[in-house]
Amino acid sequence: MKHVSGIKKTVLAASVAATMAAGLAAPSIAVAEVSGTVGVSNMYFWRGVDLTEGNAQVFGSLDYAHSSGLYAGVWGSSEVGGTEYDLYAGYAGSLGDFSYDIAYVDYNYPNSGDYAGAYRDLQEVILSLGYAGFSAAGYFGVGDYGRGDDAEDNEDNYFTVGYSYDKYGITVGTWDFEADDSNYTHVDLSYALTDELGFTVSKIVDSEGGNMDDTDDALFVVTYALSF
Repeated sequence: MKHVSGIKKTVLAASVAATMAAGLAAPSIAVAEVSGTVGVSNMYFWRGVDLTEGNAQVFGSLDYAHSSGLYAGVWGSSEVGGTEYDLYAGYAGSLGDFSYDIAYVDYNYPNSGDYAGAYRDLQEVILSLGYAGFSAAGYFGVGDYGRGDDAEDNEDNYFTVGYSYDKYGITVGTWDFEADDSNYTHVDLSYALTDELGFTVSKIVDSEGGNMDDTDDALFVVTYALSF
């Protein structure tokens, strides 16, 4: 899943604010919400890379959020040569302009076929912090790549810093791979035309040993998603 961190921040922030405003009466009221998304994009864009090699993506999610800050959900997507589903759970909240979110994500590729080597099951722990439009997040590999006898330790990490204002955003993401000469850094510029329609331009600006030279062109991503 490619947008776990903060997936329920809007709902959770509203729940936290309502709880604080309710004062002593709040502990006796348990507020929960079930929601979902369904959307399409001109590519499967993930961490500066087009995973579907120019093909469109269809995705959707079903999420549960509690007023305590706990949330969980499942996210699914089309892939090249297969499908993906991700299971996640976390805790998020805010104190004034400061927000925090910690989540565990289990990425699964049940029928990736010829792409099994590239898209193997993996897990991450994600920690994100935000303050007044600024954000920072770390995606820490845990467990293994793959399952069974072919599993290998997942020691790869990914980090982002960003800033958003109104409908505009900028994100810098960088990989810290265990393998040598594999790291790269990308910059994303985003614009939300409406709550449903968004645009992103992404460019890899640095890579070790030229390992990303074949993906050096800027990517233009168009995503349309509905929430319910």
